Amino acid sequence: LDVDKRRELIEKDLIVLDIGGTLLSDDNTISKLNLESIKIAKQNGIKIALATAREYSSTKYISKLIDCDYGVFSNGSHLFDFINLKSLKSSLIQTEAVLEIYKYCKENNLYIHLNQETCEVSDEMKYFNLKHHLLNEIYPEELKSSCYLIKNLMEYIKNNIITKIVIVSEHNLEEHIVQLKQILNKYNLFITEYNTNLYETIIDKTINYIEIGSSSDTKASGLLQLGKILNIPPEQILVFGDGDNDIEMFVTFENSVCMANGTNKAKILSKYVTTKNNNNSGVAEGINYYINGGGKK
Repeated sequence: LDVDKRRELIEKDLIVLDIGGTLLSDDNTISKLNLESIKIAKQNGIKIALATAREYSSTKYISKLIDCDYGVFSNGSHLFDFINLKSLKSSLIQTEAVLEIYKYCKENNLYIHLNQETCEVSDEMKYFNLKHHLLNEIYPEELKSSCYLIKNLMEYIKNNIITKIVIVSEHNLEEHIVQLKQILNKYNLFITEYNTNLYETIIDKTINYIEIGSSSDTKASGLLQLGKILNIPPEQILVFGDGDNDIEMFVTFENSVCMANGTNKAKILSKYVTTKNNNNSGVAEGINYYINGGGKK
């Protein structure tokens, strides 16, 4: 993009940030330089959105720090308006389906984590529940993640609406995915994300996990829907990411930035690759590139 086109973009509309590996450093903090660059963008009239597999309930602290305007959560199945504190779209999972998957997890010693629009629950203090618990110890009260330990999760499921299911194991999940697909097909559910050998620094564990939702939405499709709601065309949206689950955003939106720590495929398909990684304010570099016309592909 030439300088004039970059400035035209910045004077307009929406910057969209992936969280892990992009906005956050590996220690789950946001650099001062990233925060300053986001603030400058907002002063130029730009709205800021998060695009993530996470839910609203576990991003409140991050959202507050960057003065976020919108969220594309659960890989596009939940759209949230921070300005008016309301959901713009939310995909729900049938109670019978949640109960059947819960039963499968218990029979096969798998950790199950359930998301709702405004909170997350599990019946074990492990993996994601433990991660949020540990992070909450350093967050102020009003910004703690709404993540709870539930004693009787089966009864809880019967009385609450679930938006996403996360299944975690330290072992390979391939065989379980084959078995679970019978349940998913029965209820028209989808595996919306599958991560293997992910090291979680906070809990010092390497885990495998799948996320299950009631729609085949992605970050890209969710962001397109958000753009339509806000009357922002795709060419006026700037997306940031680092991983293969960000690739569809890079392909869908002509203005895209991949972190230096991104996957090879993500780098190839983005318009701009930062020289700095997520631990060294790569987001700030990308924003400055589009504002000032500097940087190299």
